[in-house]
Amino acid sequence: MPQTASWLRAAFLGGSADRHHRVPPKMRSVQVGVAVAAFGVIGVIAGTTGAKTEEPAVQAAAHVAPLAEQLPAAPPAPEAAPAPAAQPAPEAAPEPAKQEPPAEQVVEKPKDQIGSWIDEAIGVMEQHGIQRDQIDTDAIRTIIMHESNGNPSATNNWDSNASAGTPSIGLMQTIEPTFESYALPGHGDIYNPVDNIIAATRYAITTYGSVADVPGVAGLRSGGNYSGY
Repeated sequence: MPQTASWLRAAFLGGSADRHHRVPPKMRSVQVGVAVAAFGVIGVIAGTTGAKTEEPAVQAAAHVAPLAEQLPAAPPAPEAAPAPAAQPAPEAAPEPAKQEPPAEQVVEKPKDQIGSWIDEAIGVMEQHGIQRDQIDTDAIRTIIMHESNGNPSATNNWDSNASAGTPSIGLMQTIEPTFESYALPGHGDIYNPVDNIIAATRYAITTYGSVADVPGVAGLRSGGNYSGY
């Protein structure tokens, strides 16, 4: 570059060594044109050189910017964990339900023909004012089963009553005179089971106070044997 400057100075002004050799004006014009052209080339070279020196910075910036974009974003700060919900206090275990003792079960007696006859006879007697507490259905059944085994047509022809001409007849084995004395109006058939129960029950109540106090029934209740009434 210094040599070029010296050459240009010599071309325009002429060097000190060459001043005594002045070139003709025509030749000087040619030199000036060459110098101008050379100056333009130098300017181009200088511009090119300057551009090259700046290129790395531009490229570096171009490369740095994408690198910054490619870097992963900083993770967001973790949110604070929510406070645990307040748990309700445990409830006390309920006390076990008290078990009530089972109610006493009423066992219904089987409904049979004898039971139906007894119920019908009791209904008739209650209509005629006989107190219910004097009538014991179990006692009546006990007498029936021991006297006739439930047979309304049963007739006793071998005891003392039969020998006297008044045999015991019917469901509760009454003799004719006794039956007629204790029968109720409309119930005068000794072989009719309901009529026989009515007359025999009324006789037992009058004689012993209640059917339950008939000697044969009382004997069984105390662990003894049945005896006729």
